[in-house]
Amino acid sequence: MKKYKTIAYILVIIFFVLAIAFVSYQVMSANPKKETQMKQKAKTEIKYLESKMLTLFNGMNNIQFENYKISISEVTPNSSGDSSEKSTESNSKSGEGGMGEETSSNSEDSKSSNPSGSESSKGSSSSISEGSETSGEESSSGSTSENENSNKPTETFGLEPTGVLLSNEQIDWDKIKKEVENMYISIPTITLDLYKTDIEDKDVLNFNTEFDALTKAVESQKKEDVLPQLVKVYENVVRFREKTGDEEEKIVSRTKLNIYRAYSKLDSENWEEMSKDIQSGIEEFTKLLTGTEIENEKQYSINKAYVMLSELQKAPEQKSSEIFLIKYKNTLEELSNI
Repeated sequence: MKKYKTIAYILVIIFFVLAIAFVSYQVMSANPKKETQMKQKAKTEIKYLESKMLTLFNGMNNIQFENYKISISEVTPNSSGDSSEKSTESNSKSGEGGMGEETSSNSEDSKSSNPSGSESSKGSSSSISEGSETSGEESSSGSTSENENSNKPTETFGLEPTGVLLSNEQIDWDKIKKEVENMYISIPTITLDLYKTDIEDKDVLNFNTEFDALTKAVESQKKEDVLPQLVKVYENVVRFREKTGDEEEKIVSRTKLNIYRAYSKLDSENWEEMSKDIQSGIEEFTKLLTGTEIENEKQYSINKAYVMLSELQKAPEQKSSEIFLIKYKNTLEELSNI
């Protein structure tokens, strides 16, 4: 009997050991999976921040990647509608007068030929006259309604070309403020997710601090204050990339940062410093050509972006803001495709 009890105890112990081992295995295998999912989510959120920062940078010079924008205009009918309306009203009035005169003549003839029927004739005359007047009013009302509809402005849609040379120099501060305020909706969630990655807490906190400073700069509507602050905010985004992105993503983000630095100095026309920043961006991007394996479908975009960077390097020599902005726009658009 004791022998069976011993065997039972051994089986129970083995069962518990196996159960604990199974649970431990599940936990250990689940953690890397969870970490991978969190890292992927953080990468998506960082990409969102990069796209929003690009929108804010471009907004400082009304730059749009789209070649056309939809324009809406109101078209009102020409003056011929008014003259037609007047003509219709005139005809209606003429009809009423003619009918009244004919009725009066018939009434007089009836009186002279048959005095006893004079009341009947008067009643008939009055009825015809009232009917004529009502008809004229309906005609006039219908004509007015039709003319009001014809004179109502109508909206037409079309495609309006956009570009650096066609852009309005006035910054749309309302749009910029709206973009910044909308980002505050996502930042708390992004902050919590970034804390769960390898990103240092101080970098996350610094991003939030710099973004608040950016909001104040945007509120002041001073371009000279907004651009340097945008660079500071983006520097934190690059730090996020350093902890979560692959080598290709890190290089592209660092390249953009150098271009943004040059871009922020455009209004001060510090061409020499701008040239140095662009050169730093080229040196960074060159690592992508020589030190990493590139997917075939990205090879063309990478080669094209490198050529555009080289062209952007020549822009400060021209000392033309328009030339720089055109090349900046094309370069950033291509880098965003990588």
